[in-house]
Amino acid sequence: MRLLPREQDRLLLFLAAELARRRRGRGLALNQVEAAALIADEVCEAARDGASYEQALARGYGVLDPADVLDGVPRLLPRIEVEALFADGSRLIVLDDPIGRDGPPARVEPSVSWGVGSELEIVNEGAVPIAVTSHFHLFEAARELRFDRSAAWGVRLAVEPGVKVFFEPGEPLTVRTTPIAGRRVVRGHAGLCDGPLDAPGAREAALALARARGYRGA
Repeated sequence: MRLLPREQDRLLLFLAAELARRRRGRGLALNQVEAAALIADEVCEAARDGASYEQALARGYGVLDPADVLDGVPRLLPRIEVEALFADGSRLIVLDDPIGRDGPPARVEPSVSWGVGSELEIVNEGAVPIAVTSHFHLFEAARELRFDRSAAWGVRLAVEPGVKVFFEPGEPLTVRTTPIAGRRVVRGHAGLCDGPLDAPGAREAALALARARGYRGA
């Protein structure tokens, strides 16, 4: 059986989470790695079950209490980030202080006008709010978002790391973008791009795939 790197990573996460479940079932307090794996796996399974982004996020916060882990573990896990596969593609889920919190922190509406780069107007044509995180490849954001996908190739939102920008249904929002830096290799977002952003023909192939899958603005 041939598995993609992303699928291999998911299986490793599942195995680590299963080990954590067994140890927890024997009454053992979990260490940092075990706790992180269990929370991340529950989030991924929630997405696979058809949960919404907010529902998967809520499940992650409900997995463990401080009594379930060794002393000091909550302090060692100030944040967990995991890419979960939803019905409309992969999304990055960020959980801040996930052990013992009843739910995500109150939403703070960010400013999206700072930084360098181009501006894009985005309209959510779906029925529910859609969140896009700071380092998500904007081109691959949810198909219900209408914007110039070609202009969004190879960029992310120009917001601080970890910030999520919410797009309310029917309300246009102009955002500023900034190029993805580093090696400029994108994997595991919505599956439209899976490799170097600057490879010859990569954008054209991704646009064709986006049109075939109903991504608006492609």
